[in-house]
Amino acid sequence: MGRTLKTVLTNFSSGELNPLLATRTDVPSYFQGAKSCKNFALLAEGGLMRRPGTTYLASLPAESRIIPFIFSDDEVAIIVLSNNRMDVYNTSGTALTSNYTTNCNWTTAQLFELNFAQKGDTIFVTHRDNPTRRIFRASSTSFTCDGFVFDENTAISNGGVNKSLQPFYKYADSGITITLSANTVGTGKTATASASTFTSNQVGDYIEINKKQGKITGYTSATVVTIHIIEDMGSTGPHTDWKEQSVSAKRGYPQAVTFHDNRLWLGGVKSRPASLFASQIGHYFDFDLGTGLDDEAIDTDISGNLVNEVRHLFSGKDLQVFTDGGEYYIPPSSDNTITPANVSIQRQTPYGISRTAPQMFDQATGFVQKNGKAVREFVYSDLEDGYKSTSVSILAQHLIDSPKEVAIMKGNTTRPEQYAFFLSNGTTHQGKLSVFHSVRDEKIAGWTQWFTRTGDSIQSIASLNENLIMIGKRSLNGSTVYTLEKFADDDSTTLDCQTTSTLNQRGTPLVDGGSQSGTVVVIDGLTSAPKVNEAFTIAGNATEYTIQSLVNNGSGEYSLTLDKTLAATPADNAVVTFTKGFLHTVNGIYTNESVNVVEGNSSIGTFTVSGSDTITLINSAKATGLKVGFNYTTTLETMPIDKELPEGPLTGLPRRISRAIVDLNSTLDMTIKAADSTSKALVIQQVNFSGGSDLVPVTAKKEFFFLGYDKSPTVTISQDDPLPIKILGMSVEVVFA
Repeated sequence: MGRTLKTVLTNFSSGELNPLLATRTDVPSYFQGAKSCKNFALLAEGGLMRRPGTTYLASLPAESRIIPFIFSDDEVAIIVLSNNRMDVYNTSGTALTSNYTTNCNWTTAQLFELNFAQKGDTIFVTHRDNPTRRIFRASSTSFTCDGFVFDENTAISNGGVNKSLQPFYKYADSGITITLSANTVGTGKTATASASTFTSNQVGDYIEINKKQGKITGYTSATVVTIHIIEDMGSTGPHTDWKEQSVSAKRGYPQAVTFHDNRLWLGGVKSRPASLFASQIGHYFDFDLGTGLDDEAIDTDISGNLVNEVRHLFSGKDLQVFTDGGEYYIPPSSDNTITPANVSIQRQTPYGISRTAPQMFDQATGFVQKNGKAVREFVYSDLEDGYKSTSVSILAQHLIDSPKEVAIMKGNTTRPEQYAFFLSNGTTHQGKLSVFHSVRDEKIAGWTQWFTRTGDSIQSIASLNENLIMIGKRSLNGSTVYTLEKFADDDSTTLDCQTTSTLNQRGTPLVDGGSQSGTVVVIDGLTSAPKVNEAFTIAGNATEYTIQSLVNNGSGEYSLTLDKTLAATPADNAVVTFTKGFLHTVNGIYTNESVNVVEGNSSIGTFTVSGSDTITLINSAKATGLKVGFNYTTTLETMPIDKELPEGPLTGLPRRISRAIVDLNSTLDMTIKAADSTSKALVIQQVNFSGGSDLVPVTAKKEFFFLGYDKSPTVTISQDDPLPIKILGMSVEVVFA
């Protein structure tokens, strides 16, 4: 006779664990984690719930990316960028402005390489190959996009050309000189370089010679251009002291952007990858260095033996600088300001960041390492008097697959949990979310994975305060459709891309003839036959009647036998309104697709949508407002039930999970299996249940028994129907020799 071991899995706060931890029973996370945790959300209390479903908001024109616009708690907008285009929606899916294509210079391939920073009504969008763009909210329903233009000094001007307040840099070799045909203010002057220097795309650029400015107005050759001199340059040269625009079509554009200490910071210009520029304080378009006063602009580079490309800037406790070769920060001076005189970029850790922008999460800056295989948190350590970059993904390394986008949720009106969402772009988990839940003060951290219907994927993810918005790439009616969707606040929405049905009226039914009475009424105007048990009302009479039988009189006319006598004689042509029926109209996005239908706490089943966007129910007639959408699979599989006994571990020994007691909360559907035993479903049925009433969620400890031996026995919980489930923990009995 075998021995019995009892063990309790009190929580699942460590989420899904790396398969390489299969025998690491010495790690505390082993008994708080799972072998698989798909489409579950980790709860602050340690349990799990079915992840929230999504509501369909709108269909998008093409592959897109979301940029959140957040002005205040109640003033937010969803900015959707696609190829050379911008669309704006509110969180209900209503378009706030017609599609905007002017000045939208990004391509589909660049969407997830764009960086952005918001200040008030303005968002700056950067890319190393494109001129910086400014998205501006002119009103609550009007957003525009135009180019970023450096300020000008109109006091220093000639012939309509003003001095530009932008950064300059000597890109050419120090020995290359420029000689002018004339040094005085005016147009049509020639600048000749001592070696090939100029390109045709510099026409319109500014040039600084002897610390004075001119503007290139014509291109002759690689050594000769025509310039408009704005300030007297002292002499015709040759000049060795000359500079080009730091930012230009020739030299590239900044890719990193943020606001910090009331300055606009830009970095990572393609030809100056280790560069940083900061505007004058409070003047975000003025990058003139002036005389180096504390409030004037800053131009600096990261020093070191390697050229590290600045990919991202993040304003936190300090200004954090993320490059492809390491992590840096700029400490403030004793008076907590960064000035041209004291700016100092300090190297901290050597990992490097991907092109995915970092985000603040749980008191640290989370970032994706350059290799795309690790997520780290950049956090200040008082003990080390500096920043460290600790891996937070080591226990779930298999879920980190080249994330291309990160979104942060800090809780909502129904739940306190904070989550970081990493949208995978690798070959293994492309279009899936690796979801990190963390409570630093409680030393809680765990990962799960979210994904949508098989064959579909998630294309973009963003949070707008308490709203989590995604773009889905879905195969619908034989075509690829991009959908804007909103995650629910809790698990009451259990379908993806969910909408609600409307009861199909089967044409324009009217009472046919006056003076009708009794339990039979004749109606016409029907385009399809009504069915027994469908219900309707008649204009001028609030009574609801249910069809008991019917006779087809032809030409859309039917004689209906009712469940009760007509309360009053209806008028001829009185409008008949169906209130319960088998035929429901659904959103046109589902044409010819298989959808799941939910009413209240009950799963109605799976139905195929007709070419005319209707579904036909089978068992009972339903009122309008059924939830329609796509199911998604949820799976929880425990780690192999193991234990270290005095005589040694159970690892590798044949053993059987004989019983599991699962602690459930507000649950309506669950299937459980252990080892190679037969799956067992939890049947939700109350003693007082009657036909037509809704199910009541179960909150109880439910007991299940199993057969079958295995060397690595686990318990697997899944769902057949799209209904809520919360698992708080379980106790397990294991029989072994």
